[in-house]
Amino acid sequence: MLKIITTTQLQQKIGELSRCIKKITYIVTNRGIGKMVLLPYFDGCDENISNYMEDYEMIQNQAKLKKEFKKSLDSGKSSLVI
Repeated sequence: MLKIITTTQLQQKIGELSRCIKKITYIVTNRGIGKMVLLPYFDGCDENISNYMEDYEMIQNQAKLKKEFKKSLDSGKSSLVI
């Protein structure tokens, strides 16, 4: 189940939320904008979290990455020989 809460609710009810985290995933908002996700932790999920953060960073930098890719593509084939 997914529940949307505010940062104020998070601060006020952190103990209650931590008890329910295995049943409920939380999206925390600030002024109506999603800021973070609270998920249950389990041993071995570190790789999943790393993958999520990598995806997050790529989406955040998508415009810059496209610009750099276009610049690289437009520059043509490199003369560097390895």
